[in-house]
Amino acid sequence: MSSSSLSRTPLPARAAAIAAAALLGGAVLTACGSEDGSGEGATATGPTVVASTSVYADIAEQVAGDNATVEAVISDPAADPHSYEASPADAAAVSGADLVVYNGAGYDSFVDRALENAADVPVVRAVDEYERVTGESIAEHSHGDDHGADEYGHDDDHGAEDGHDEDHGAEDGHDGHGSDDDHDGHDHASDTNEHVWFSLPTAAAVAERVAEELAAIDEENAEEYRENADRFADSLAPLEAELDAIHDRGHFPYAQTERVGAHLFDAAHMVDLTPRGFLASIEDDTDPSAADLSAMLDLMGEREVAFLAFNTQTETTVTARVRDAAESADVAVVDLTETLPEGMDYTTWMTGIVNSLSSALDGATPVADGGH
Repeated sequence: MSSSSLSRTPLPARAAAIAAAALLGGAVLTACGSEDGSGEGATATGPTVVASTSVYADIAEQVAGDNATVEAVISDPAADPHSYEASPADAAAVSGADLVVYNGAGYDSFVDRALENAADVPVVRAVDEYERVTGESIAEHSHGDDHGADEYGHDDDHGAEDGHDEDHGAEDGHDGHGSDDDHDGHDHASDTNEHVWFSLPTAAAVAERVAEELAAIDEENAEEYRENADRFADSLAPLEAELDAIHDRGHFPYAQTERVGAHLFDAAHMVDLTPRGFLASIEDDTDPSAADLSAMLDLMGEREVAFLAFNTQTETTVTARVRDAAESADVAVVDLTETLPEGMDYTTWMTGIVNSLSSALDGATPVADGGH
């Protein structure tokens, strides 16, 4: 499914709001996807859904089918949603939508600002759906947060999503994944990771919520919306099974340049060995300390991790250096982005990432036995 702007006219109930917003921001519906300048005039009827990024636009579009317009404010694969500055036209599109779908927790804060001037626009926030399916809340993200208790940030347990609360590694002598680094009680730090679209159950829950909101707006097509959401969830089931198979093999150590895909890795109960100070610096757009960078490079050079998860969308000279070190040491690199690669839908995108993950773990040794 494409998340580019489609040409439809919004429901009459929103017509007045959109007309007023257009005075502030220009052509409202053509503004979405403004990162690449796409968009067409409105010509058809149906609900108008505005999503913060192409990821959420695609999920919404798979639910909406041909019954609604779905548009993304950010559709450029190279754009960084963390630092995106919405135009007046973007804000007008959000405030004039029949439904807004976004991440929340400060990730796409331009949507929250736009909604301050909107009257009763229904919203689907992915972080709320994450909390609904996992029981965990995501703290409001801001650069400069305190990201963890120890060097590696391993300060909570696995199992928030599936009830596993155990001391991994006791059977093979790895006291919490290695006494040298004191990894017991290691942390997924999910409460500070706002990239919840990498949680497959959350993506399915977002689709379900979009279906219910559209069903309330457009009762005539309610059953189709719900069926489409079910079909989307079914498309993710093989990926969840593949992650379960990785989990059953044991706990594989990895490092990451940014916690973009960590929810996906958490589902397979992997162990993040990235120095916490390194992650905090990258997320705060500052250079990591010499000690943190050295520790990160040592993880690569000594091949202490099975793979490096690399955010290609926010590459810096520092992260590029880490990647070079990984490649020099023959450590597998799993590339990630924060928005959909051009021409892909969500399921295809996630399938590629999970397949890359499985390939990276071929021949890798877990730090603890599976079967717990």
